[in-house]
Amino acid sequence: MINSTERPDGPGAAPGDPLDLLIVGAGLSGIDLAHHVHEAFPDWRWEMHDAHDDLGGTWHTFRYPGIRSDSDMATFGFPFRPWPHASTLGSGAEIKEYLRDTAREAGALDRLHLRSWVADADWRSDHQLYRITCVTDDGERIVWARRVHFGSGYYSHAEGFRPEFPGEADFRGEIIHPQQWPADLDYTGRKFVVIGSGATAVTLVPALAELGADVTMLQRTPSYVGPLPEKDLISAVWRRLLPAPWSYRAARLNHGARDTAQFVIAQRLPWLFKAGLRLMQRRYISTEQIDEHFTPPYRPWDQRVCKAPDGDIFRAIRRGGARVVTGHIDRFTPAGIRLRSGEEIEADVIISATGLRLEAFGGGTLSIDGEALDVPRLATYRGMMLAGVPNFSFTVGYINSSWTLRADLVSRYMVKLWKAGESVYAPRLPAGPADQLLLDFDAGYIQRDGHKFPKQGTTRPWRYVQNFLVEIPELAFGDQRREMAFGDRVELTGARRGPGAAGVGPDGGQVEDARDHEDDYDDEVATA
Repeated sequence: MINSTERPDGPGAAPGDPLDLLIVGAGLSGIDLAHHVHEAFPDWRWEMHDAHDDLGGTWHTFRYPGIRSDSDMATFGFPFRPWPHASTLGSGAEIKEYLRDTAREAGALDRLHLRSWVADADWRSDHQLYRITCVTDDGERIVWARRVHFGSGYYSHAEGFRPEFPGEADFRGEIIHPQQWPADLDYTGRKFVVIGSGATAVTLVPALAELGADVTMLQRTPSYVGPLPEKDLISAVWRRLLPAPWSYRAARLNHGARDTAQFVIAQRLPWLFKAGLRLMQRRYISTEQIDEHFTPPYRPWDQRVCKAPDGDIFRAIRRGGARVVTGHIDRFTPAGIRLRSGEEIEADVIISATGLRLEAFGGGTLSIDGEALDVPRLATYRGMMLAGVPNFSFTVGYINSSWTLRADLVSRYMVKLWKAGESVYAPRLPAGPADQLLLDFDAGYIQRDGHKFPKQGTTRPWRYVQNFLVEIPELAFGDQRREMAFGDRVELTGARRGPGAAGVGPDGGQVEDARDHEDDYDDEVATA
């Protein structure tokens, strides 16, 4: 791989010699697209840029104990590269090496530019190219490209969301956010309090208990937590029935259909979903514990349902190495945390597993002819392109299911569009309103930061739905010319940057909304 400081002058250095494609982000989405580009366009000149010092995205940023996927690896893995392990969920280290091996086979390691943050992608009408400003260790570099695709995900890698709690300065121990996990932390015999109830907290609690810590998970509101087998039984059955690679494809479809069906049942027949989940939880903990700590007041899948392989968090509670407390924080004290109920929880280390900060397009800006666009005013097309923005695309996966199920559909869709041979393309400006949140999910982190993203409409193709089975025919076989304009017919968007807007750099500096989040301490997104 190439460090940003080693990039030679060559393809992309001048408008007369542009790249065919620049991929932003070397995580799961970017590497998935790199594979398809490598297969479909062997003669293309393309690069991949990432602001960090290694590939992996989430699986490079998060390094806390027990870090794992929150989706089964049959669907979270790539459809073209079977997951090589028997586990249902993948550990962070396993996933990162899986990504590296996939990137190597796609030739992406030779095209990967690390510590290169894409600060601005500016479509220049006179050249019909993107002038891309990359901030590197040695300053700015300009790269010219015919197309840009953002596979940078939807959250800030520089900082997580951490509310300010009263009395923090009084606390004598350490306060840590999982996104900035120290490498030399001591665990044995120490008291840890994990604030939060989402996927990160559910992962951390049993992992810390296994390391010898005394762990308390402190939540304001419970989450749904579903135990599932440590070993992927669905994939094992299909391997017995079908030869590879057909068994992997069948298992992937099986997992995807199951997850979609579970989501539909959870939303339409929540009593049935809750009854089934409760029956599984009852194998590990008491009815009283389920009622008090694992029965949320909202419907299943209004927020993400967390996974517990072989019920690890429940087993940690049953063994006594971990406990759950549901209550509201009054303030931090020198020795720990005092709740509004008056109960005090002692702590040596407090983990603020309170979620992510969302960030559109890696925190950089999009521009047309030097004028920055007001991203929240833009309209999305099929959840992967922007109306009136030429030769631009991005990946957003599913929130209620595996991210990769949709990421791969997006990659295949874009490759098919590029194969059509149109040199300039863009969705037409929609006639109707596009005022719905792109990330349409009733979770705290989206309610907090979802306004930073472009909007979507109410009908397709201006809306993407959280349903893999519905989107397969649309994205795999749908009309790719529907509501699209090509060549000189492309109408550039009029949505320009509004006053006071600001991009976000890799150092995390940003302009914030004036919002009160002081009590949002248990809302978080799964790292999957």
